[in-house]
Amino acid sequence: MAFGANSNIFRQHISDQLFNVYTTTTGGRWNTADVFKAALYNNTTTPDKTVATTVLTAYNGASSQWITANEVTDATNWVAGGRAMTGTGTGNVTSTTNLVTFPAANTSGGGNVTLANVYGDLVYDSTVTTPVASPGCAFHSYGGGAQSVTAGTFTIQWNAAGVMQISV
Repeated sequence: MAFGANSNIFRQHISDQLFNVYTTTTGGRWNTADVFKAALYNNTTTPDKTVATTVLTAYNGASSQWITANEVTDATNWVAGGRAMTGTGTGNVTSTTNLVTFPAANTSGGGNVTLANVYGDLVYDSTVTTPVASPGCAFHSYGGGAQSVTAGTFTIQWNAAGVMQISV
């Protein structure tokens, strides 16, 4: 299977938001206190926005495909678990007439990064622990082809429309 060329929000993430399934005081609500991360993945992962349970979206969950064995990392500058994202949370979420947008600043690996065969990412909330630790929010394809960098900077340039955008 392959990562593919699509980027999407997990249906289950939206459902969990609407039904307030997270029991932590800050977790899962696009809260400024939450730490959202972007983990990089190879072409072994086959994302599915319609998975039926949150556990299938979770970073390194027992039943999830988003495991460290499929993750692309650098020993010191883009470690397992991904990079923390900045510019996220309730203070930055915008709402217009028919769009709710979750933005983030571009996410970069610090220092001298060497990465190969990066096909996309998983954006997840590392703050949430219950009912599932580190639930996925969205995934992004990098155009259906491998991206790499050798001894340089790897940067995810988020779309100006945001990391996630919901049309209502």
